[in-house]
Order: sequence, then structure tokens, then C-alpha cells
Amino acid sequence: MTFQVQEVPVEGILEMVTAERDAFETPPQPIFKLYCPISNNDRAKTNADTAAEQQRYVQESAPNVDVKNIWIKAKATSPGSSEADEELAGAAQWIFTVPGPNPSLETKIEHLARRHPEGGARIFAAEAFRILCECNERHRLSTGPHRPYATLGTFFTMPQYRRRGIGSVLLEWGLRQADEKQMDIWIEAAPSAVSVYERHGFVQKEVIHLKPRCPDGLSETVKAEWEAVEKSILPVTAVVMCRLSRLTL
Repeated sequence: MTFQVQEVPVEGILEMVTAERDAFETPPQPIFKLYCPISNNDRAKTNADTAAEQQRYVQESAPNVDVKNIWIKAKATSPGSSEADEELAGAAQWIFTVPGPNPSLETKIEHLARRHPEGGARIFAAEAFRILCECNERHRLSTGPHRPYATLGTFFTMPQYRRRGIGSVLLEWGLRQADEKQMDIWIEAAPSAVSVYERHGFVQKEVIHLKPRCPDGLSETVKAEWEAVEKSILPVTAVVMCRLSRLTL
């Protein structure tokens, strides 16, 4: 069996988003619930809405020389098999950015938090994303505010194909692109994936044990909503990692 990497067309993003949720829920990854909550207990609609948003990002980035948003997938193939027999083994979303007049950090935080329902859940999400985004930005800017960089929007392997090198296949595609573009790569890794990234030249910059502080002055109802989502998501640990441009090494 071999694994073939292909770029995902816009119309294929819904399949990737659906597979992403299946992968991150087997077993459940708490941080995925922070980034990709299910709205109104409707998994199918949430996936469709997320895919539509991602399709828009890809289409908007296509003519943009400063930002490229590319989904790739690894398909498992066997000798003599047809395209219909191929299975999705994993996927990744690579984002390549030349810093410019991008939205403010606060705008990014508010956008991410709006994935959660208004009230305590959204306030919790905003505080959590503030910790993560500020940490990532602090380290990235420390190397120079105008350095082009790449990042991973998502990166997953389907359960039945884990420990078979799929992660390396998907990573190496992005590393080649980043090297050609002379870009640093900044990622937010789960502790379980740190060793994979380290084998590909990434170094740890900071370990974040996520613990948002509940603001004072919330009503009892909103505070209860905060506590409910906090209990469902925490504990979460994230590791900020970097692979500097080969040009600087």
C-alpha cells in the first residue's frame, strides 16, 4: 500500500472537515472542542457551515499573493486499485502568509470565539483563545515582525492509518513548500505530537497549560455557562513550536 498526496479542490473540503471531526474525536481531543464546537447539537450542519467558511477562505486566498490557504490529503492506494477504492488516510491545511495589514489580534480572537454560543461559553472561549493567540504571536514576532511564515490550520490522520507515517508525508509536503518560499513555520502542537514535529526540525518555544480566568461581575447564569464549558474542555495543554526558515540556519 502506498500513500499519495493531493491538493484538495474547494468542493472536497466538506469531506475533509467531516473526516477531521471523526479523527479528533477518536479518541476525543479537548482542544478540538475549543476550536470546533458542535452548534446546537447538529453535527451535520456544523460541518457544513465550517466547510463553507473554509471554502470561502480558500477562494479568497487564490488570487492573493500574500496568503495561500491550501488543503492537502493523503490517499491510501494499492496496486491495481481504482480511484473508488482509495481511502482517505489523513489531511492537512497549510497556510502560507506574508505579514501585512492583517486583522488585529483582537479581531482574530473574537472571530474564533464566535464559534461558541453567546454567553459564558463564548466568554470562556475568548479568554482561552487570547492566551493561545498572544503566546503564538509573542514568539513569532520575537524573530522579526515582517518574516513570512507558514502554519497548520489542521493536521490529522484517520484512526485506521495511524503509526504508518502519514503524518510525516503530510508534513514533508508543507516543509518543502515553506523551504521554497523561505518561510518559518509556527504551529500549536498537542503534547502527543511533539516528537513527530521534533523529528522534522521543529523546536519547542513554550508549553501552555490552558487555564483562562473567569472575569468578575458575571451573572450566575453566565458564570454557570462558563463553568460548564470549562469542565467539558479542560485540561488542555498546547505546545508552541517553530521551524525557522532554512535560509536562516
